[in-house]
Amino acid sequence: MNLKKMKLKNLLLFFVFTLVFFQLSQAQQTVVLSGKAPEYSGYLIDLYSYSDPISEEKQLLTRLSIASDGRFQSSFNLQETTFVFTSFDAYRASLYLVPGEHYELILPPLKQVPASQKRSPFFEADEIAFAIQNSNAQELNRQIEQFELAYLKEESRYFNQIYHQQSQAAVDSLEKHLQQAFPQTSNAYFERYKFYRMAFAQFALHQGKSSEFIQNYFIDQKPNLDIPPCAQLFKQLFSNHFDFEGNKIRGHEFKRLVAQANLTGIEAYLITQNGWNSELSRLVILQSINDAYFQGKFSQRSLLRLLTQIEASSWAQSQKDIASRLKAKLTYLKQGSLAPNFSMTDFSGQQHQLSDFTGKYVYLNFTRVANPICRQHLDQLKTLAAPLQQELHILNLIMPDEANKKALIGQQNWPGTFYVIDEQTADKYRISGFPIAYLVDRSGRLALSPAPNPLDGFEQHFLKLLKQKKLNELRNQSK
Repeated sequence: MNLKKMKLKNLLLFFVFTLVFFQLSQAQQTVVLSGKAPEYSGYLIDLYSYSDPISEEKQLLTRLSIASDGRFQSSFNLQETTFVFTSFDAYRASLYLVPGEHYELILPPLKQVPASQKRSPFFEADEIAFAIQNSNAQELNRQIEQFELAYLKEESRYFNQIYHQQSQAAVDSLEKHLQQAFPQTSNAYFERYKFYRMAFAQFALHQGKSSEFIQNYFIDQKPNLDIPPCAQLFKQLFSNHFDFEGNKIRGHEFKRLVAQANLTGIEAYLITQNGWNSELSRLVILQSINDAYFQGKFSQRSLLRLLTQIEASSWAQSQKDIASRLKAKLTYLKQGSLAPNFSMTDFSGQQHQLSDFTGKYVYLNFTRVANPICRQHLDQLKTLAAPLQQELHILNLIMPDEANKKALIGQQNWPGTFYVIDEQTADKYRISGFPIAYLVDRSGRLALSPAPNPLDGFEQHFLKLLKQKKLNELRNQSK
């Protein structure tokens, strides 16, 4: 090899090494969260981010473990600016994290809420942003906070002109004042945040349905749905879009494409009829499948087939990942799917698993003995016919704050066995209120999801299910 070729090879290796090193350094920028909150001693606070804003799958980013003296510190790697959130006690708190930064957090005043209240359908968490010690004016969270305050002030000032009189001049004035108060910075994330946040005033004029609005915010500008105002605007603009297209003059054609799970045809229809590009069309398809699944206007089977096609398509990997998450989300706890396994503790302190209960159906009865309605349902279980009880493991599942009610429970002679579960199990089964029940078949799959509560006809549904199963067995034997 001559000297010139060796120099060229070495130069190429140098550039490759530099590129790899740069990429690794970008992926390994450390974020540090620390602080001191003595009243939160012993708390564990999990911080999450979204895998993507369409499926809204939560992914654990880090855990703040608060020591006995109230101190906490956590460090982890981030590749890009990330919106994170958490729920604890009465709060839902959020924060924007920039790779390489150290944040000294100030936790809000302790405001404990019983687990039973948090799982009430009427509970509303206090939405807050984490306070940061010694935050300067250029820090992203401070910039966003100040911009939000200014936006709300300007929106209030022009509210009637924008929302009632549909005044474009008022929107222009709002944007002008905000641009003067917040001139352009070198922070690309904040600039995109401002761009999409100010778009809400334009959106109010015509609900964003004009082709010019869509062109300006979602075609000319490549949308970044990881920025909350962009994701919020996208969802407001394209919510239930399959239904919207289906109600147009040529809606029957579009409905047919969805019914046939014709992914290529749906994408081509959106591009041709609306003048969109593939990027926007595909995001809208993913969002629309999520919106339409439980509405009853489109076949769930067809929608799931579309997701399967996307997974096997030539779409961008990020879009295929969203499809996979959506399919897992939409079929989670679906009748026929495997019941998620979990641990539970009996009153003697012994641990059990759902998978330990075999040979019979398992009735998962998530209940609260302090709740009068739950007690009525538990009483109704006493009337369940003895032959049916023999077909069932009845698991009455209570939260940790009722673990001290062993004596009261023992006096009632309620059927089944009581077990204490943790918050993670309640979350796993999406328990937002009590009572709620699930029926697991002998193979560990969900036979009724959710199952009727005892006073709501569980016995009749269970009898019907057993009858159908016996008929199926007889048919199989006769073949």
